[in-house]
Amino acid sequence: MSTMTALSRAEFTLLGRNRVLLFNAIVLPLVIPIALLAVGKANELTDVVVAGALELFVLILLVFMVFYNMLSIYATRRDELVLKRLRTGESSDVQILLGPAIPSLILTVILGLVVSAVVLAFGGPVPTNALLVAVALLGGAALFAALALITSAFTRNAEAAQITSLPVILIAMAGSAMLREVLPESFSRVVELTPMAAVSDLLNLGWFGTTTPGEASIGFAATFSEAAMPLAVMLAWIVGSLLIGRTHFRWEPRS
Repeated sequence: MSTMTALSRAEFTLLGRNRVLLFNAIVLPLVIPIALLAVGKANELTDVVVAGALELFVLILLVFMVFYNMLSIYATRRDELVLKRLRTGESSDVQILLGPAIPSLILTVILGLVVSAVVLAFGGPVPTNALLVAVALLGGAALFAALALITSAFTRNAEAAQITSLPVILIAMAGSAMLREVLPESFSRVVELTPMAAVSDLLNLGWFGTTTPGEASIGFAATFSEAAMPLAVMLAWIVGSLLIGRTHFRWEPRS
């Protein structure tokens, strides 16, 4: 545990020294959603407005704070031979890979609490099932950290991350609930199997008691059964990503 603490503390220190990563990690996920909530409060803060702000918050949080930052960290540490040196010490492979993810998980919890407090302070609805909201945030963070692990295998350095991250970013944007509403039903069913779709559905079920904000809530107890499908999709992505990452992750720069 002391090794994990040391690695996580080091990543927190490095994050604080990098203004770009710090902006992506803290400011970017908060500014746009809170601005949207403020505009909605000035007019009418409906469930649809709140859902849009929450989905935008989660999208930015998971894609830029978790996925992109983690991808840059893995690529940079490998390019600088940090990962290779750590493997020669007492740290296990799991500790080396999990250490950089701890700051992202902690920030996910903190920022999630901040945005939740803002929603309630602005007069938004109280979550129907707070447990599902927590699962959406923490599970989503774990999922996109695992995707960063896979993507890093194809990323030569931090600069290349701008290109290799694009497929995941586009897939994440396609999974938003707002976009799925305008897609043909046959295509929408395929998109429901994407990572962000699972996160979005769990978030909406937890907060509004429905996957389509604006419709009637199904109630606390019924949300658990409705959450089975998106939860299964989320777990499948996490497990599959970790299994692929275990065999394809690169510890050293390409020759």
